[in-house]
Formats: sequence, C-alpha cells, structure tokens
Amino acid sequence: MALTSKILFQGGVSNILFTDRRDFYPDAELYEYWKNLTQFLTWISQIERKKTNDPLFKIFEDSPTHVQQYFYINDTNNYTVTAGDSASSAVGIDNITNLTETQTVDTSMLNCTVEVWDVTGQTKKGQLIVYGISSSSTVTFKSLSSNNLTFADNDICRVFAFGRGERSVAGEAYFNELTDVWNSTFKFSLPLEITGDLYEESKLRGKSNELGRLREHKFKEAKMMVQNILLKSSSTVGTNFNGSDTFSEANLITINDPSGNASSLRTTMGFCPILENYGITWNGAGTINSMTNTFQISSGALDFPLFTDITSVIFDKRESDVIPGFCGYGFLAEIAKKCVNGKQFGFMGQVQLGDQFVNSLGFTVRELFTPYGRVQLMPTKALRDEYNMIVYCLMIRLLESESSDPGITEPI
Repeated sequence: MALTSKILFQGGVSNILFTDRRDFYPDAELYEYWKNLTQFLTWISQIERKKTNDPLFKIFEDSPTHVQQYFYINDTNNYTVTAGDSASSAVGIDNITNLTETQTVDTSMLNCTVEVWDVTGQTKKGQLIVYGISSSSTVTFKSLSSNNLTFADNDICRVFAFGRGERSVAGEAYFNELTDVWNSTFKFSLPLEITGDLYEESKLRGKSNELGRLREHKFKEAKMMVQNILLKSSSTVGTNFNGSDTFSEANLITINDPSGNASSLRTTMGFCPILENYGITWNGAGTINSMTNTFQISSGALDFPLFTDITSVIFDKRESDVIPGFCGYGFLAEIAKKCVNGKQFGFMGQVQLGDQFVNSLGFTVRELFTPYGRVQLMPTKALRDEYNMIVYCLMIRLLESESSDPGITEPI
C-alpha cells in the first residue's frame, strides 16, 4: 500500500483538520523487559501513570467515610439517658471521625444513630440517636433502647445510620474534605563510559560489542534503582500525611557533584518510609487497633491464629478479597517451613500455601490462603538483606534485629 501524504486545512476547509486529527490513533505500546526482576515496579506501573511538569507536586488523600464513623463520650458526669421520648442533658463528645468536615459537632450530626459500647469495646450498652446540638463539642441524645443507658467517660459511639422522621426535611449534607498530600520527584543518573577499542570489540562476553553488554546491565540497574526509590526513598520535604510537614523547596538539602558544583538534591518519599513515619504500629502486645498498618512480632510467635487476627484487620480495610504481597525470599521461606514442618498455617485441616504460577503481569506468584481471602506472595529481589523477611502490600515484614531475634512487621 502506497503512503499518501495528508495536506491539512485544504483550501481553508477546517473540517478536514478536525476529522483527520482527532484521537483516532492507537497509543504506543511498551513491552517491559525482566518482569521477574522488578515485580513491584511492574505492578504499580500497570495501575496508573501520571506525568507531572512540576518536580514538587500535590496529590490528595481521601479517607472513605464508610470504613469508620464514630465518636467518644468526653464527660465524667455519668449522665443517664432514660428510655422513652425524653432528651438527655448536654453530653460532651470528642474523637469525631468521618462525621463532620472540621471534626467538631455541627448539624450534620443530627439524627445519627449509634451503638454505645464501653471503653474496652466489649460491652454493648444500647442504642441512641443524636437529638440536638448544644455546642461545638456537646450533643443531646434520645434512647432507642427499652432500658436506661448511663454514660462513662470514653464510651465509644459507633454510627451505623442516620434517622429520618416522617414528613421531615433532609439534614445538612456532610462531606469529608480531601487531605492535601505532597511529594517530590527523584533525580538520579547512571554514568556510562566506554572506550573506542571496547566499543569495536565483537567477541566480548557474547555480545556484539561492549556497549551492548553495558547497556543491558545499566538498564537492569536503572529498573532496580527506580523500584528501590519507590519502596525505600525518603525526602526532606515530607508528605504532610500527619499535617505538620513543611513542603517547600527550601527544605531540600544541598549536595556537591564530583566537580564541586552545589545543587539541590531531589528525592521522593517511598512506600516504606511513609509507613514508618506515619503508620500505626502494633508491637505484639495488647489489643490490635483496627487502624493499625504495621505489625511487629517475634518470628517464633508467628502462627496461624495470630496471622488470622492480623489479616482480619487487613482485609477489613479492603474491598477486594485478593491482596498483593511483595515479599523477601526469607519471608516466603519462613511461611513454607511453618506450613510443611510445623503445619502451623493450616485452615480447615489443610496446608494453605498454594502452588506457584505466573500471573497476568508476567511474574511468579504463590498464594497464601487466609479465612478472609488470598494473599498473592511475590518474591521481590529488591527486598533482600535487611528486608529479606518483609512483605509489602499485605504487608508483613519479618525484621532481623541486632540481637538476631527476627520479628515480623506488617505494613498494610
């Protein structure tokens, strides 16, 4: 088929330009090499890619309101809400979560229906409805239970619905404001130098020339470096996940190049440092907080009952019952040994570490079954050395401390 040149805007007829240059052309396809080398990079690249022209960029954190809606009683007067249609006295509340924009009392809380639990979360006291707004920190209640209900300080009020009266008007709409989160790009380079003699050598290491060999090695090195950056890098400008970071160019540190030229260093905040700096950690003792995203326990204490308790928190936060788990080879080995030798990881009488297979992205996966769903364990070469006993995106991490007593940490 002969190629025919297009002459756009022929004779001033604009519709030719309009019909010819619309988005009818296929996007370029990029095949990714060495997928088993950089599983984490391959996986996140398939989710979404965004181009930014600003090295310092803003993103947003959205906390879904359907996950947790609650407030605490902040009052030591032990008020009693009587059964029937009588309203209570004004009661102080705090820790308002996913209910009002400013985390203080406003009319959007009117008629929210709550279950009241004691501070331990073990004893249910009854059900109430928020009847009136007394101030920015106090409300009145009416009882939905047949018995009187007496408050204690730090009782937990879990919201499960918003009541609506017959022939009533709708209440004030509530929305949760997005939280500003920031990050920075990462600038790095991999120098490559080759002499003319080596460039011309055609018998070296099976490659057509030394340049071809070095290009392949540098390409793999660059891919691994990008993956390590996304996993492990820190930034002096922070991310503002805790609302206190000062995100400014002035916070960039200065470094010198080999020629002594000073310049600002641009780095990004990776996955691990974000969890370490802003996450909630459980250290193996006491009750697991439902918002915990890092679990740290001794490796000897890891068994199926404890793993079940941990994964119940993890899967409760997710809409899917399949979770990707990027792990070090040491973690996969530890799970395999407990499955085969001690048979500690059994569910319904069976060892629950699935066969190895290649997923749709082209790298190896081994599924770990839990009562709540499947964890797709993907051994990742970037998680080696001190990260050898770690899983991210599940996430479980077996840490080796200075005392050589391994522990497990699980960031979600």
